[in-house]
Amino acid sequence: MVPFSVSVFLCSLLFVVDAIKNPIITGWNPDPSILRVGNEYFIATSSFEYFPGVPIYRSTDLANWELYSHALTTSEHVQLYGVPTGAGVWAPSLSFINGRFYLASMTRWTYDPTARVWPRLYFSSSKDLITWSNPVWCEPWGIDPSLFQDPTSGKIYLNLMAPNNNIDRIWGIYQCEISLVTGNCVGEYISLWNGTLPHNSSARDEGPKMFYKDSYYYLLIAEGGTDDLHRATIARSSSPQGPWTPAPNNPILFNGAYGFDNLTVQSTGHATFVETPEGDWYAAFLARRKINGTSPLGRETFLTTLTWSDGWPTLNDGKPILLSESFGSVSDQRYPPPPFKDTFSASELDPSWYQLRIPYTKNYETGTPRSSNRHHGKGNNETSGLRFSPNVFSLSDRDTPAAILRKQKSLNMTFSATLLPASGSLGYLQSIGISAYLSDFQHQDTGIRGCVNQTGMCFYSTLLMNGTSVTNQIPLNSTTIPDNITLIIRAEAPKYTFGFKVGTTPIVWMAEIKSSWLAFAPIGFFVFEGASFALFASGNGNPWPFDAPVVGFKEVNEVYFDENIPDHDVWT
Repeated sequence: MVPFSVSVFLCSLLFVVDAIKNPIITGWNPDPSILRVGNEYFIATSSFEYFPGVPIYRSTDLANWELYSHALTTSEHVQLYGVPTGAGVWAPSLSFINGRFYLASMTRWTYDPTARVWPRLYFSSSKDLITWSNPVWCEPWGIDPSLFQDPTSGKIYLNLMAPNNNIDRIWGIYQCEISLVTGNCVGEYISLWNGTLPHNSSARDEGPKMFYKDSYYYLLIAEGGTDDLHRATIARSSSPQGPWTPAPNNPILFNGAYGFDNLTVQSTGHATFVETPEGDWYAAFLARRKINGTSPLGRETFLTTLTWSDGWPTLNDGKPILLSESFGSVSDQRYPPPPFKDTFSASELDPSWYQLRIPYTKNYETGTPRSSNRHHGKGNNETSGLRFSPNVFSLSDRDTPAAILRKQKSLNMTFSATLLPASGSLGYLQSIGISAYLSDFQHQDTGIRGCVNQTGMCFYSTLLMNGTSVTNQIPLNSTTIPDNITLIIRAEAPKYTFGFKVGTTPIVWMAEIKSSWLAFAPIGFFVFEGASFALFASGNGNPWPFDAPVVGFKEVNEVYFDENIPDHDVWT
């Protein structure tokens, strides 16, 4: 007979495994700031031009994360009118000070080098991470702000990435003691540390996070920019104002050291440390999963182990971050995750949906139709679902189209959306569809619109590749939109495929594009997000006709499959 203690041990091996797998939050969620309060962990990530801003995720075991809230939910919290792709809200940082949560962040409104519109810093506070105060604007300007309360003195410090002056503009890490009431510096504004790389006009010391441990103050930063050279470095001091001694094992996190075109996981950096109630330490950080050299999902949130020796941290035992490796002893993460389905039956959207920039007016409605919808009339029906109030803007405009978006969460999945029926017909300039969306320059669409150069309505697909477009169309052979049409995007690591199906008939595939087109910006522009899936309707430059049909979607389904992404970026 097997002894009881041994049998219990063997059973535990079946149910408790090394189970934290990376990325811990899939889909684009860069610049993670992790914070533990009690037995709960929270992570805030960048949101850029997406609204509501700054998603906050919650976990009790570091492995399984849920979208908990958003910090910026009103136009008083954040202003995003007309901001370009990649601008908007960057690098939030969570703190817990005097019984309140604080979130420091910044908004960048433009990249125009002649406009002199510099990023503005602010912080907000909350008792519960759900209801947030209006922002307190900070006196310094720069990016990546964080608040640190010195546990020995109680003083509050603002740490940030900022230029040395407005002439040389050589970036480094700066600091001042700050008032939580006014946002103004109440102490000397000083340069803290310039990192480990050459300090010149190309220096990008960013993401400062300060913490106190065993009589030392630690300053954790990112260096090398946001691409292949991205890394984490650390220094310590006996004072929060320095001077700083760099760690002897810097960079403490840098997958690029093993070759930029070698490992799949790259751009490791922008880390934040957290200690568990049991005294274990972990580091949350951003990284990309490279597919043939590009990253369609953008920068995701990763986690790794952290140990201390002689007062210095070592991440992942000094080894590179690999997708095949897992760690920890918690309930196993479910892979692939369960399917997602949204029938839009509630009066409010699921919080995982976003809009681009700040909506001027309500451009959608969910649940059962209400008489206040200005487009009720021709084509109206009482089916529950998502109904758009389309406007002149499309996904190609730097504005707020009638569209909602969800982050793509897997490199092997299907996104499908079933249309609401409509008894009217669409003209050439009216369209409804779904999209694999990266930016106003790069979005790949499929849907229904008035046919081009022929009568009636057509299924169509349009692929946008930095100024070049390819369009296909297939006649719908109906004067109305029937109630059994489903639009489909099949997303795989190397490619996206676009199609539709009518009822139970086989899928008709219309177009295919390499996933690399959802991974980079045109020359002279920036994109810091990854791919999202969008539902949209548009007048494409014209107002939606008053007598046009009501259009929308009955439901959305996402189905995820095993990804099987290799540790090395080698694809056949």
